[in-house]
Formats: sequence, structure tokens, C-alpha cells
Amino acid sequence: MVSTLRIYEDLRETLDEQAARRIAHHLATVYEDLQQTATRQDVLELRSTVRELAEAQKATDATVKELALAQKRTEERVEELAQAQKRTEERVEELAQAQKRTEERVEELAQAQKRTEERVEELAQAQKRTEAAVKELAQGMEALRRQVGGLSETVGGDIEDIAYIVLHDVLKRELGWEVSPLERSWQRWDGAEQEIDIFGPAQDPRRPGVPIWIVGEAKHNLTLRQVERFTQVVAQARQHLQGEVFAVCFCYRARPEVQAAVKGAGIRLVFSFGRMA
Repeated sequence: MVSTLRIYEDLRETLDEQAARRIAHHLATVYEDLQQTATRQDVLELRSTVRELAEAQKATDATVKELALAQKRTEERVEELAQAQKRTEERVEELAQAQKRTEERVEELAQAQKRTEERVEELAQAQKRTEAAVKELAQGMEALRRQVGGLSETVGGDIEDIAYIVLHDVLKRELGWEVSPLERSWQRWDGAEQEIDIFGPAQDPRRPGVPIWIVGEAKHNLTLRQVERFTQVVAQARQHLQGEVFAVCFCYRARPEVQAAVKGAGIRLVFSFGRMA
């Protein structure tokens, strides 16, 4: 009689417990059936078949085990890829946030640039207004210069008119001279035109044969520079005029050092109130 336990033990060496038990059970049943009908040759063939089945089952189990290991490796690889994908997504998210911050910064810079351009435009407009104001000021200064020049000419003409009258009276009263009308004159001496504020002839009754020339400078506020210039004019007049040159400065006021310079140059000084120094 076949030993079910022995068959089980043999099969257990190559198969798992459940498969070994099931095959052992079926073999025992088959064996009992075969005892009634099968020959020894049939039993041998059956054993061979069972052995082939066991080997096939063993190969199948190995394949299944290899597939399980492959599946495990695949799952591990998939997990690695999943982790890599997660890291990639996190990196992409970081890059997206960085890109967003960059775009925000670019927008801030664009706004700052816009404000700068607006400020530059404001400064350009202010510069334009400043240039227009400067131009108006320059035009106003030019107009003022012309007005002052005209006023200076007017005042200068006024003081010369006064000088003609006062000198005529002073020279008549203090020196007894007969003075012809005095006027502004241009004389050409040494090849150059020379302007003289007060110019004209006079006569001294005590010296009827001596021609006298009045050469004068008329200023409101006589200065040292004007005295120096006039001294040169007097020197030229004495070189080119025949007779006596009477040099005189007429003014409203003159500082003491100016009065001293006039006297030191041998020039007479007459003030507007009619006194001759």
C-alpha cells in the first residue's frame, strides 16, 4: 500500500506545503484506484508523470519567484522614479516660484523705469521752462541795458549842459574870461578820434593875443580812473592845440584822493554848485 505521508514528504522537498499535500492526496487516491486496474508498468509511468509534474511545478515556482523578484525590483524602480518625479516636480515648482519672483521684479523695474522716464520728462519740461525764463530774463536784461544806456546818455547830456552853464559863469566871475559856447567835441589826435565832454575857446581880456582852449571832463561822481584817462587827453590837447589849454573837471562830487589827483595833475576842479578848487 502506498504511503501518503512518504509521498507528501517527497513532494515537500520541491513544492510548497499546500501543493505537496494536494498532490499526495490525489496520488494516494489514484494509487488505490490503480491497484484495482493498473499494471506495474502503469504505476511506473504514473510515477514518471508525477515526477515531471513536480519538476514542472518546481520550474513554475522558480519562474514565479523570479517574476516576484522582478516585480519587486520593478516596484522599487517605479518608487525611485516616483520619488525622482516628485523631486522634479518640487524643483519645477521652485523654478516656477523663482520665475514668478523674477517676473514680479521685472515688473517692479519696469514701473521704476516708467517713473524715471516720467521724472526725466518732468525735468526736461522744467529745463525747457528754465531756458525760456532765462531767455526772457536775458531779453529783459538787454532791454534794461538799453534803458540804462539811454538814461546814462540822458544824464550825461544833462550834466554836460549844466557844466557849460556853470563853467561859463565861474570862469567869467573868477577869472574874468570871455567864454564862447561850450559843447561836446570829437578831436582827431595822433590818428585816433578823441571824445571831449567840454570843449570851446575863451579869451582873457588881459591877454588878448593868447588863444585859450577849454578842455573839460564832466562826471557825476569823478573817479581816479577817469582822472587818469583825462590827464592823457589833456596831454594830447597841449600837443595839438595852439595856445593855452585850460584843463578842468566838472562834477557833483569827488572823494578827497580824487581831488588830490586832479590838483596833482595841474587840472582845475569845478563843482556843480559853482565853486572852483
